[in-house]
Amino acid sequence: MTVIRLAVLGLTALLAAACLPVTSKHPVGSTVGLKNDPALVGVWKGHGGDGDSKDGYFAFLNTPGGTMSVLMFSPAEDDGWESLSVQTAALGGLHVMNAHLLAKNGEPETDPAAKDNIVLAYRLEGGKLTLSLLDEKKVAAAIKSGKLQGIVDPGNTGDVHITAEPAALDAFFASKDGAALFGEDLVTMKKVD
Repeated sequence: MTVIRLAVLGLTALLAAACLPVTSKHPVGSTVGLKNDPALVGVWKGHGGDGDSKDGYFAFLNTPGGTMSVLMFSPAEDDGWESLSVQTAALGGLHVMNAHLLAKNGEPETDPAAKDNIVLAYRLEGGKLTLSLLDEKKVAAAIKSGKLQGIVDPGNTGDVHITAEPAALDAFFASKDGAALFGEDLVTMKKVD
């Protein structure tokens, strides 16, 4: 699976194993303010490092109300394109996106799970945008230890859902423990001039 495709699948809650990425009942960052990040606006292009990856594009557009619209596509992929709504926030040095799938290939998303927040960390450094998802095993361990409120479904591939209330959620993710829950980088992109 290409790195770009993995990122798209992760964002749209359609990972290869049919297991949802970690979701949150509430958006991370709501107590500090969800607002558009103007540094994201534009078209970003990424290419995986596995040699078989195709170029993928993420177009971030400002929309009113503290959200951004995102169009994701890869001209070389047969699966078409996806559109999402994204809310961003900064908790200290951690920058997060709360993503919601709106449509795939122009068809509205009807899965109730798409209403939950798929939380990603993002970094903007040296003209590059890097995205990473929450690590399911790390979040499950934090929930089981009582550090974070949530639900871990049974089984090895059980879904992980964060249920913490906004104030507790933001306080946790503003800490080193919260920032450490994000996994490896999914994709790094450069802005298209």
